[in-house]
Amino acid sequence: KNLDEDEARRAREEGRPVRSGAMMQSAVVVGGGIAGASIARELAKAGVGVVLLERSKQLCAGATWHAAGLVTRFAGSSKLKKLHVRSLQLLGEVHERTEGGVGLHLTGSIRLVKTGDRDRALEARHHAELAKLYDEPGLATQLVTPREIGALHPLVETSGLELGVLTPRDGDVDPTLLTNAVAGEARGHGAEILLDAEVSAVRKRGDGRFEVESSRGRFEADAVVNATGLWSQRLSEELGVLDTHPAFVIEHHYAVTEPIPVLAALRAKGERVPVLRDLAGSAYLRQEQDGVLVGPYELLPESAVRREWGRRGPPLTWAWDLFPDALDRLEAVIEHVVEHTMPALGEVGLASVVNGPTIWAPDSLPRCGRTRVPGYYDFNTLTYGIAHSLPLAEHLRAVMLEGEQPYDLAAECDPLRFGPWASDDFAAAKIAETYSLNNAPAYAFENRKAGRDRVHATPALAALAALLKKHGAVTSFSRGVET
Repeated sequence: KNLDEDEARRAREEGRPVRSGAMMQSAVVVGGGIAGASIARELAKAGVGVVLLERSKQLCAGATWHAAGLVTRFAGSSKLKKLHVRSLQLLGEVHERTEGGVGLHLTGSIRLVKTGDRDRALEARHHAELAKLYDEPGLATQLVTPREIGALHPLVETSGLELGVLTPRDGDVDPTLLTNAVAGEARGHGAEILLDAEVSAVRKRGDGRFEVESSRGRFEADAVVNATGLWSQRLSEELGVLDTHPAFVIEHHYAVTEPIPVLAALRAKGERVPVLRDLAGSAYLRQEQDGVLVGPYELLPESAVRREWGRRGPPLTWAWDLFPDALDRLEAVIEHVVEHTMPALGEVGLASVVNGPTIWAPDSLPRCGRTRVPGYYDFNTLTYGIAHSLPLAEHLRAVMLEGEQPYDLAAECDPLRFGPWASDDFAAAKIAETYSLNNAPAYAFENRKAGRDRVHATPALAALAALLKKHGAVTSFSRGVET
């Protein structure tokens, strides 16, 4: 039944799901990574009958299992900051409820700003003020001095630093432990999770319901959630909405060093160092056992955007596969870290290197919401999936059951923010640019250039843009249009 406004308000105040219109009774979630497990849990908690289908023989196949697991309260925008704060709240709750925990380390994290980097210093102060909108009481984002950074992290070379941005009580989590804990809670709320269940077809019937064919049988549901990650565009293609789903699988490295005595001594006392984000070197560094995990955002060549697979993702035989190492791409970043940020890394070797697949949208942001097909929802391109999946699952649950977003994330997450104008050439160029500039300063009204000459523009718009350019006009770029 429809709820009147007073009942809807009471439900929101009490934390109960609010439903509008015809009540959704059932949903099939396709994909058993952190995204699929999270939305299955949210829907099952709300009383929806949920079946999750995972084609592998265990959860976390694809991108989840090899994720670095970073979670942070920091964000460059107020709306994503709100999302990240909620993420840490939810992660803490799951960690406390799970016997043995989910490997959540709340060490805090520090963004490092080098001396003389005026833009970064201004941006840091801006972020510290912006964070006041959603910082939790007692967990304020702080600007810290080089001396304070050194006291928090004994391995940091502080002589070249001007300041740092400290976000307390964030850090990292074990992706596999987290996913299995969330899936266990989904089961506890009544969700059915089927492994070795490869989906072969999804059809929408004339009555508005869906039929999902899989190796474990056929399922009918009121809604389907695509949470298949690396393979997500296959379902979009089958349901006729691939033209709004530009994305490519890319390669992302991280390396883990051999043990470092200082970290081993700290861990023996039950202590850990904060996560670092070396902005000048474009890398993240966190403790991994007694070593350091170094994750660069290097200048990504378009060859690392795996276009040879098209929009269908890796072969279906992939599950726990990695790419060959390409350490030459990381050399400049690692050299910078050793020389300017953490000299101790130069005294140890690399114990392991991971070059794993992940899927990015051109803007690096999630696809979370409705599609052009009523009842078919997209929950993919979670570039920071471990940090985003739990709070975005709450967001998606509200879209599915209440008919609207709990707060506006349309520009950041709406799957329909891209259209047929977003060609493969545009997507590949923009993904490479976005990845490479992940740690670059962001400027107001900035319009980065990659891919703008590769969109599928209508003849009229292409002619208009050419005419404006001929006459010296300077244009911005929005949704495929030079304006």
